[in-house]
Amino acid sequence: MQQQMSKLSILPDYSIDIEITSNPHHFELTDLFKMAARINKKRQFLFVSTVLGKHLAVRPQVPLLTGALLALMYHENLTGEKAMTSDAVVKALKDGNRFDEVQNSVEGSIELAQETLFIGFAETATALGHSVFNAFHSNAMYIHTTREVLSDLEPFVTFEEEHSHATSHRIYTEDPEALLQAKRIVLIDDEITTGNTVINIIQTLRKKFPLVRQYAVLSILDWRSEQQQMLFKNLEEQWDISIEFIAIMCGHFSCSGTPSLTSIQPSVQTQSAQDMALWPIQVSADRKTFQSVAENGLVNKQPYLVATGRFMLTSKQHVQQKEMLQAIAQQLKGLRTDGPALVIGTGEFMYVPMQIASYLGNDVYFQSTTRSPIYCSDDVGYLITEKIAFESPENNGVQNYLYNVESHSYTELFVVVERIASKEVVARMVKAIQEVSRATIYVICMHE
Repeated sequence: MQQQMSKLSILPDYSIDIEITSNPHHFELTDLFKMAARINKKRQFLFVSTVLGKHLAVRPQVPLLTGALLALMYHENLTGEKAMTSDAVVKALKDGNRFDEVQNSVEGSIELAQETLFIGFAETATALGHSVFNAFHSNAMYIHTTREVLSDLEPFVTFEEEHSHATSHRIYTEDPEALLQAKRIVLIDDEITTGNTVINIIQTLRKKFPLVRQYAVLSILDWRSEQQQMLFKNLEEQWDISIEFIAIMCGHFSCSGTPSLTSIQPSVQTQSAQDMALWPIQVSADRKTFQSVAENGLVNKQPYLVATGRFMLTSKQHVQQKEMLQAIAQQLKGLRTDGPALVIGTGEFMYVPMQIASYLGNDVYFQSTTRSPIYCSDDVGYLITEKIAFESPENNGVQNYLYNVESHSYTELFVVVERIASKEVVARMVKAIQEVSRATIYVICMHE
């Protein structure tokens, strides 16, 4: 394709030049991302995805279909045969309609010849990885990395992500023998910048999976330089493996100028919280009982949901979990009114609330809290204009954020939390949201 050059302004005196080298489905840049500044000395810019439901609210079907598109691209690369549904997925993402119809046609539609392990990267790509896995009918397993520390289970894998705000990744499983049946490994992240994280995890996985020779890396964006791409070619020869990179959009970028991050940014809410009512879910769910240790040392003994794939999920288990999520959505429908609603996931806990949101009908949006500190400004044209800060409900002691909620007139907000160690922390989060939104807020706790 002809290379596409673009210059995007981030802030006054701070911009980014982008060269697109591959865009097989002809997306516009803003179909996939917009730019913002990040409060991080290692990297002061951020490609804010418009299709993930992380930093910006989206229809929940958008990230689900984005994962489906990557799954179809992977299978096409694997078999050399184009899937009939690819064009329909791309059209739905561009036009913003026929979401449910197209999603139903893709879900569980792809057969794999060999057992394949799909790994989503925390925190941003846990749901994206799950959405990729969602498209496969058999011979598929899913697991995602985590920043959390479990005190009663040794990690199966640990590796580092140097440029991230939180660098350590871990993979936990009770059934390593099942994972070790994998003949192929597929890594999923929202964005590949240098590829260093990929090198770190493949280097680690090679020790655990000495017989695996085929790796694939799926991402929405791939910004690796020609030098970095050549590095992977050399590693393929050195390690005697293949590493296929598949992305919706590829290119290169360079930043110019220096961001002046001068305005006062919100900090964690420390005032006393008001009483908070938890909405009980009357559904039996499969759970894993492990205790985690939060950043502030607080031990959380509440169980994890099997449906997240945190400890590994097979295609068969995934179908069973889907029925449970549909039953939860059916209960929440009784709380809906005629206005728009926002379902809020927390941190790594994205896929379950996203899928629930997709079953709640029209005019429902999804967004997740994040530990990524994006710069907030009222400069004309700047993307992130509103930010609230609070303590992480699942990893107490870590600052989390929610962006651009105030300007949307939601009638209901459903905060879906997997595990609550401290109700006081969750109540303070709810109070922070109440200060910027007039919506009725429901806190949905996924444990009994």
